[in-house]
Amino acid sequence: MEPIESNPVGRARGWLIGELSNLVEIPVQTIRYYERLELLRKPHRTEQGYRIYSTDALERLLFIQGVKAFGLSLDEIKQLMDLQALHTIPYATFKLMVKRKLDKLDLQIQELMTQRQNISQRLDLIAEVLPDCDTTNLELEQNHLLNLISTSTNSIDLEETQCDRPMFLDRSQEVLYMYSVGRRNFRLINLISAKLNGANLSGADFTNAKLMLSDLCEVSMIETKFVGANLAGAMMSEACLQKADFTDALLVGADLSGADLEGANFTAANLGGVNFTGANLRGVDFGEAILTGADFTKTDILQGNNFLA
Repeated sequence: MEPIESNPVGRARGWLIGELSNLVEIPVQTIRYYERLELLRKPHRTEQGYRIYSTDALERLLFIQGVKAFGLSLDEIKQLMDLQALHTIPYATFKLMVKRKLDKLDLQIQELMTQRQNISQRLDLIAEVLPDCDTTNLELEQNHLLNLISTSTNSIDLEETQCDRPMFLDRSQEVLYMYSVGRRNFRLINLISAKLNGANLSGADFTNAKLMLSDLCEVSMIETKFVGANLAGAMMSEACLQKADFTDALLVGADLSGADLEGANFTAANLGGVNFTGANLRGVDFGEAILTGADFTKTDILQGNNFLA
């Protein structure tokens, strides 16, 4: 399309915005956006008030299109244009920008490959036991898919010296193995719906761990740390939890009936609806804990306890 010489809006040499849009195949809204970013100079106006874009605007739009094909941002494109406005041809700057973009893409590709590998490994762990069709069972009391997903989650970072450890489909068994060879740090571990009933994990550190719906009945966890852990709905009846630290932990709906909690620390823990029926609470610290709906049947929480309602 040739620049207009005579038209209803006057004799200015240039293009109307719609004509320029069609010429470079860039939407009108985008051209106006580039103006606001000062990537384009303000166009001249005719006596009738129409915007007329010169060959400078055409050149700038073609430049923007070309540079965007190299993956550069509008901010980077503006830097190049600002250098050109200072009568500098930014060969080196352009080359450096594109190399940085490539380096960034290489890093993203590596991260995506790692993510894909992790997802593939997790799926491989449970693929054989996943049915090929959805099933309906109104009698299900547990979320079996959640159990399988939790099993596949590899949240234990093992030391290189333990790289020849046995492989476990059940992560609960893996935790017990790691404890048996001396590991005590299980911070941030994902043990949703874990089956650890009857286990001995005394002195372990489960800070900020996910233990929702886990079975910890009759466990021995003396002086074990659960600081900030999520134990919502966990079953911990008859567990030995003497001097365990539950500071800031979430235990909503947990079952601690008959548990030995002598000297345990529940400071600032959320104990809403927890079942403490028949539990040993001698010396337990409930300072600033949320106890809404907690069941203290057959317990004496007012003697020897720091109890702040």
